[in-house]
Amino acid sequence: MFIAKSNIRTITIISLFIVALFGGLYVVSLELDKIHLTVTVLKDGNIIPGANVYVFALAPNGTRLIATACTNQYGIAAFQLSIRNIIKPIIDWNSAEKRSFTISPGLYITSIGVYNNTIFFGSASTKLPLTLTGPLTASIKLDLKHPIKKVESKIKMASTDIQQQAPPWARLIYSAQTTMRETFFKVSTDQNTKASCAYLVEQYKEVAFKCTYSVTKVIDDSIVIKWTIGAEISWVTSQIESVLGLDVSQNSIGYISCLAAINYECWEYEMPADGGELYREHRAYISYYWPDSLQTVKGEDDIEGNQIFLKSATGKGWNTVATIVYLHWHVSQEFAIPISKFIKFIAATFFEFPQALNVPIDVDLIFKSTDAICADVRVYGVEGCTINVYKVEVWRTLNAYYQIPAWAIILRT
Repeated sequence: MFIAKSNIRTITIISLFIVALFGGLYVVSLELDKIHLTVTVLKDGNIIPGANVYVFALAPNGTRLIATACTNQYGIAAFQLSIRNIIKPIIDWNSAEKRSFTISPGLYITSIGVYNNTIFFGSASTKLPLTLTGPLTASIKLDLKHPIKKVESKIKMASTDIQQQAPPWARLIYSAQTTMRETFFKVSTDQNTKASCAYLVEQYKEVAFKCTYSVTKVIDDSIVIKWTIGAEISWVTSQIESVLGLDVSQNSIGYISCLAAINYECWEYEMPADGGELYREHRAYISYYWPDSLQTVKGEDDIEGNQIFLKSATGKGWNTVATIVYLHWHVSQEFAIPISKFIKFIAATFFEFPQALNVPIDVDLIFKSTDAICADVRVYGVEGCTINVYKVEVWRTLNAYYQIPAWAIILRT
């Protein structure tokens, strides 16, 4: 009887040990899958308690809302997210078929908060590593940049009563993705000039695309935030080296373009402290592009903007280079990609799209690796003539408000 009781005691201890072991392994496995995210919402350096925070996971076909919260009294919202839910789908997509590029996972975050009796909107983002091993941590500071409207003082105070504030919400109203050939590069000559160009996408170098967004009221489609350039929303690494040459003769225009997947999304929010008034955020961005699709043809849109004097040179005849422009050095390590035809397509297919937003806009491509894309223009001119070289900057002011450089060179004598 004593032996039997001892055996039972031993079996019980072993069983408890096994349960504790597997329980501990389960807890560890949960922690290894976690992404610990903290978002601090600020306005002009001041923390914003009670701000609504919306976290979106990036996917090849668009963003998806995965978490919402309100900031605490310190202006911080904390989240515990899943690597399997956010990063693994990107790894699987990259591995599904061989492409000339890979994309990176990331989080796109928006926030709406009240400061000095005014509702503000802002966005931020963070790129995540291509790994299934955690835990990962990310800490983001999100600045509320754009005013939405004035609110009553008493409503503002109620909005920051965090204990009573309802959980924030947002819903996707409409989304679309289409592949279009877009213009990345342009050179224009006159009767006295020619150009010989080289365009290179470096292998294993990364670029990011920023989100162009606007905010409108649901009740009357009025614009409260004009089209503007926001945070980075996609990251693309070329898996190949792609080189292209372009010769532009006299009185001609040369282009380089490539295929890109362009997204539009309409997200609806209820602003805090606003009596239930509904607003919509309109996002336009490029999810990825194909480096192996470069061609010396014009894309759907032309690059247009203000001509800015860059330098001058003296023509040395058709066989001697007068000057060279290296766009990745002399112009910028970012450039505008016009997507106006895409916006026209959305306006024609999404009947709730505010027509006031059907205006020319752009996506901003920015280098994350030095010289991720390189381009040079060798300029030739009639001997003795003065060649003025201009670069182009895109200034949008029609229901949009931003200024970004473009990779376009204009030669004039």
